[in-house]
Amino acid sequence: MDKINLTIPKKSEYMSTIRLTTSALSSLKEFNVDEIEDLKVVISEVCTFFMSNIEKSNEPLNISYTADENKLTVEVTDLNDGEILEENKLNSEMCVMIIESLADSYEFDLENKKIVFVKNK
Repeated sequence: MDKINLTIPKKSEYMSTIRLTTSALSSLKEFNVDEIEDLKVVISEVCTFFMSNIEKSNEPLNISYTADENKLTVEVTDLNDGEILEENKLNSEMCVMIIESLADSYEFDLENKKIVFVKNK
């Protein structure tokens, strides 16, 4: 089992770095092209959700990858103060639908500003 942590500024210009890192790790673990694309879409949705819904952006996002032989677990945590307002929780519904359709399992912990998802090979 390999564990990789990525702490990256909470800015949209770093989205390609996040997607590339996710793609490279899943490729190393021999996920197929469709699975890699699914992972890139899910990580993009999760990061965009945090970038759009928590106003404060002084602190980075922390992305933890745990790569096993047959699955990749990704945990994204927004390290900023603040909370997701009730009106913004509606935005999470679309994010949940995308994650639900592309990940094998997921957990939304909006109180702690953390989203975890798993993709199996």
